[in-house]
Amino acid sequence: MSAFIPPFCPWKGCSEHHLPSSKRPYQAYLPWGSYPTKAFGRVPRFRCSSCGRTFSVQSFSLDYYAKRVVDYQDVARRLSSCESLRAIGRNLGLSCDSVSNRISRASRQAIAAESRLASSRHPDEDLAADGFESFCVSQFFPNNIHLLVGQASQFVYASNHVTLRRKGRMTKAQKRRRSELDERFRPTPRGIEKGFSRIATEALRLLSDSSRESLVLWTDEKLEYIRALEGRPVFAALEAAGRFRHRRVSSRAARTRANPLYPVNYFDRELRKDLHEHVRETVCFGRNVNQQNERLVLYLFGHNYGKPFRIAGELRSHAEVAGYDGASIRAELELIWTRRAFLSLTDLTEDQREVWLRLRRTPLKEGKQYLPKYAAA
Repeated sequence: MSAFIPPFCPWKGCSEHHLPSSKRPYQAYLPWGSYPTKAFGRVPRFRCSSCGRTFSVQSFSLDYYAKRVVDYQDVARRLSSCESLRAIGRNLGLSCDSVSNRISRASRQAIAAESRLASSRHPDEDLAADGFESFCVSQFFPNNIHLLVGQASQFVYASNHVTLRRKGRMTKAQKRRRSELDERFRPTPRGIEKGFSRIATEALRLLSDSSRESLVLWTDEKLEYIRALEGRPVFAALEAAGRFRHRRVSSRAARTRANPLYPVNYFDRELRKDLHEHVRETVCFGRNVNQQNERLVLYLFGHNYGKPFRIAGELRSHAEVAGYDGASIRAELELIWTRRAFLSLTDLTEDQREVWLRLRRTPLKEGKQYLPKYAAA
């Protein structure tokens, strides 16, 4: 640790708080002693001569404010192998809160890495979008997780989450219970339409990043999808110019590889079998919307950048098949489990920001969810 060189000042208001650059290296710091820790030994401190604030090596570590060393990759692998939080904690000798804390830290790392890698993407494929249905807190609060997936690569370009009002067949007692819960929590009206509108916005970003002249977005026949696009004049203009086409296929069509929605159907299946909280009839369902989204983000990162596109024959990741640079991916994977990402230095989409800052509402929970200060710094 004694050879550590601070890449920048970690305090947001400082003029030296910027991404490392060879043209503007950070030199305005002085050694400022050290302090002892049980988990990390003696940790060197520094003082920024620009703003006068002090910081340490741990300020740049994923384990900032942590009191115990945990293998983040092991936690992520176990989470993506259908282990519940309690099972992960039992196997690693951790409490459920400690497991959730490490998943939360790792999810912000995944978001930041995704943001950096997306800045150099050049997609060359059509897209498929659909909603994955699950629930959180109770089956009276189902949710719809929209997914935007590349047709050729099965790379998940975007996702978002909306809580819905329970629908379908119910007993009289269940209807009474739903009415009681409606008094305490009402989901956002037209949630599916609004969520899909965000997915469509991401499709536009992909079109602008691509060298293709046109893009096809495949969905099923939900009326909410049609209304979301009809409410955005930009899509009508692009369709008239031949640059964008929205194609629909029945959700009852056979879910074979010939189905244009196969990429998103394939990912739905993977999600259903790999994340314990989404397994049918599970007792390990999510209790908190923001933490459920953090687990999803971490799983998505593993699917996109770590998982082989095909176990037999094609060993590249889904991201590499989608056109992402393999060397850049490997460089990110070397740092994601160690070097802390800073919100102030990360360019996020609206959905990514909501997950990072835990801004989504959990049914029946009052007030904002706790967010560590270092996460918002």
